[in-house]
Amino acid sequence: MAAEQLRASASCPLCLGLFQEPVSIHCGHNFCRPCIERCWRSCRDSFPCPRCREAAPERSLRPNPELAGIIRIAQRLSLGGRGGAGGRLCPRHGRALKLFCEEEQRPLCRACREAPEHRLHAAVPLEEAAQEHKEKLQAHAQILRDRREKMLGLKAAEEGKSSDLLERVDAERQRVRSRVRELQQLLEEQERLLLARLAQLDRDIVRRQEETLGRLSAQISAVAQQIQELEEKCRQPPWELLQDSRDILSRLEEQLEEPEEAPAEPAEEPRELPQENATLREMLRKFQVTLTLDPDTAHPRLALSEDLKCARWEGARRAVPDLPARFDASRCVLACQGFTAGRHYWEVQVCQGSAWALGVAAASVPRKGRLSVRPERGVWAVGRCGGQCQALASPSVPIALPEAPRVVGVCLDYEGGRVAFLDAARAVPMFAFAAGTFGGERLLPLLCLGRGCQLRLLCP
Repeated sequence: MAAEQLRASASCPLCLGLFQEPVSIHCGHNFCRPCIERCWRSCRDSFPCPRCREAAPERSLRPNPELAGIIRIAQRLSLGGRGGAGGRLCPRHGRALKLFCEEEQRPLCRACREAPEHRLHAAVPLEEAAQEHKEKLQAHAQILRDRREKMLGLKAAEEGKSSDLLERVDAERQRVRSRVRELQQLLEEQERLLLARLAQLDRDIVRRQEETLGRLSAQISAVAQQIQELEEKCRQPPWELLQDSRDILSRLEEQLEEPEEAPAEPAEEPRELPQENATLREMLRKFQVTLTLDPDTAHPRLALSEDLKCARWEGARRAVPDLPARFDASRCVLACQGFTAGRHYWEVQVCQGSAWALGVAAASVPRKGRLSVRPERGVWAVGRCGGQCQALASPSVPIALPEAPRVVGVCLDYEGGRVAFLDAARAVPMFAFAAGTFGGERLLPLLCLGRGCQLRLLCP
């Protein structure tokens, strides 16, 4: 109660707020300096008191420091106190904050509402403004709750999807293991024969390594000499450089285009197969298919036989239509028959030549430009180049064989995602690509021929 009386005594009768710069006039009444100056702004001859109407001939404003001290006490009480309705008090006027200025978005008391800076602003009751803001906050909270529910649903769906994928992966894992066990049984039949040949293979590997390193060293020296000649050519004056540059470039492009080859190995009389190897080959022949080569895919330097079973390297390019399906850079040809399911087996005879590759290719492999013979490019193949058989993986994997294969068997297990190769004449496994998936794409048998090579598809 005392605090209320103190605030009433410390209020300006003009603005009804706590005194701001309190001053006393000629009659002894006190006002805010800005309020009394605004009141006397139009007065010229006399200056009446707003409360008692006593006039004075001249303006007389005396600061009231004692009242200013009381005002400071009242302000502290106002800042720490509460209004009659439990709300905060205006720090300027000490009155209850009952209005809300929509322009400046802050609460006002009645005295603030009458002040010039707020007189033209829209104001609503504080409770009404609070209710409006509360409704907006509740609406945003509902939006966030709906968003959270949606995210929880997405999370549950993702968890269910992941569980389904994990189950499918586990089923695929079991299927792969089953396929691998089948191939292991097939390979175990050959283990005894391979172990017996390992000693001879050690000696052959060392011999071939020495031959290969010697050949590579000679080739490196030849390439280094060509590089030196080209660098000297580049330093010549323009008219000398252009004299025979076309012939030089044609010769270099021809050299870069053809793979390096090793001398052809002497032919050898076939030897009789062991009984277990013959049984393996007979088992695979149950899946053997009849193939013919597709002339529309053959490179212009490959000549096909009339029965479309044999492909041969030709020194000159044939005059053939440039079809979209024809290989124009890589010396390759595809078979007409393709596979999208099942197990299949076929054999390819190496009639002549020491640089070749064969296997399967996806129907979508590019036909124009160099063909990258790699599984990630849709080609699963083995080949021979430089006297070494190798699986054309990434990187290439050398295949240790006692001698070059004369007949190569290709085993395709489409559902198992596997392609395996064997030396069919001796029924010796060569290489099997790791189990994967072909994505439902059609696979076609593929032949790639180096210079002077000839390959033939064998009939069942």
